[in-house]
Amino acid sequence: MSSYETSITIAAPPEAVWRILSDVVRWPEWMPTVTRVEPRGSTTLAPSAQFFVVQPKLRPVIWVVTRLEPLHGFTWESRGPGYRVVADHRIEQVAPGQTSVVLQVMFTGLLGALLGQLTGNVTQEYIAREAAALKQTVEGA
Repeated sequence: MSSYETSITIAAPPEAVWRILSDVVRWPEWMPTVTRVEPRGSTTLAPSAQFFVVQPKLRPVIWVVTRLEPLHGFTWESRGPGYRVVADHRIEQVAPGQTSVVLQVMFTGLLGALLGQLTGNVTQEYIAREAAALKQTVEGA
């Protein structure tokens, strides 16, 4: 298994962070690493909801929501022959008006470790840029 993670503290309550992070259809408006998000059904996050996501330098994929805890985060996953990619988005209040966000991407399966190694630099760069963009968007709202 390959795993990549980044964290950031945002000067805002979890509700403000969740409002921006959970609106995945609008990610292309503020997230520089996502060019398109198309819902496959409902436009809101829900268990089993599917979203087609296009990112530069990566193959377009369909992400399926596997865990949803409003105000605390969500997990979605993408699968292909021999691999599974799990992206976890965690939110935790660390002090009044201060929220920690952890973004983690894990590659599993027979080909998961290889895929993780091949895309590792891009994955680490992207989640760091995504965390920074989230912070800027939430704190600027």
